[in-house]
Amino acid sequence: MKKVIFFIVLGAVVIALFFLAVKGCKKGSDVQITNTAVVEKGNISKTVVATGKIEALYKAEIKSKIGGLIKQFYIEEGDRVKAGQKLVEIIPGATPVEMVRARTEVKATAYDKAVSEKIYLRSKELKKQKLIPSEEYDQAEAAFLIAKTRFYAAMAQLRVLEQGSNVKFLTEGIELSGQDRREIEKETQEAIASMTLIAPISGIILSRDTDKGSAVIPISSAYGGTVIMTIADVSEKHFRGDVDEADIGNVRIGLPVRIYVEAYPDEPFEAELIRISPLGREDEDIINFEIRATVVDSADRLRVGMSADAELILEEYENVLVIPEGAIIYEDGKTFVNIQDDSVEEGKRKIEITKGISDGLKTEVVSGLKEGQVVVLPI
Repeated sequence: MKKVIFFIVLGAVVIALFFLAVKGCKKGSDVQITNTAVVEKGNISKTVVATGKIEALYKAEIKSKIGGLIKQFYIEEGDRVKAGQKLVEIIPGATPVEMVRARTEVKATAYDKAVSEKIYLRSKELKKQKLIPSEEYDQAEAAFLIAKTRFYAAMAQLRVLEQGSNVKFLTEGIELSGQDRREIEKETQEAIASMTLIAPISGIILSRDTDKGSAVIPISSAYGGTVIMTIADVSEKHFRGDVDEADIGNVRIGLPVRIYVEAYPDEPFEAELIRISPLGREDEDIINFEIRATVVDSADRLRVGMSADAELILEEYENVLVIPEGAIIYEDGKTFVNIQDDSVEEGKRKIEITKGISDGLKTEVVSGLKEGQVVVLPI
């Protein structure tokens, strides 16, 4: 009897140990599946990335039509200016040779004016007496008018050069009438006005590239002229950047854009794509296409020249089911995922799903999964 009881107890112990072993094995399979993710709802977008910088709506480089020295600045870097506002005054840096030529020109034109005036007045009297034809009088009058014009221009040029050279010069022996003085003053003021540069547009002074007393090369020179300062119209800011040729086929005018700058890394600026260059540019065997987008910056926080990244939003959905991109299995043109399932020995089961867009990290699930399910990621 004791042997029977012993074998019954022993059998019970063996059976118990067997079930514990089986349970332990099942728990072991569960422990192995540690790399999982929960199907959840979120926002997802398909984008194209562009790199570039922030630019102003317009920029204008201020140059001078005359060569000389900078006499005075009326503005400083960072100042806001309006179109027509005075910016800088330039005085011509005349050489001694140029001064001698200007004075010689004044004397020569003054002599021509005096001689042509006498001929004109004499012709006028002779015409009244009908002693000369009208054509001869007309020629004398025209010669006098031309001589006066040349004299006024020479006097104005000399006065401008005298101002630049800080030399006071009196035209000795030259008689000037009241009309002569008025005409000379008019010519002089027009010339001096060209020495004061004004703002062609309203905006902000981005840079002042010269200092007081610096030499200025005129626009007409072979060098294209000295850049004195740069003005930018910042009433509207743009993003200008490059898109790789592999992505440009998906890009179209009017796409919404998010702009990111280092100064505000967590605050994207809204923008809209307004231009796509028709011509690609090659740089180190890479073809890029330039794009431009208008940026909304009502608080005026962006600065011209900031480096920036842009996300061109091709598609975007909110509150949809998403899973990690790494959970997707592609087989025979179909899409699958492994879901956690404790009812099978492996602890996971493969099912087919329909996926939507992907941002490279997350993928939209259109059908096949429910919120809260657990997908198994590859180890």
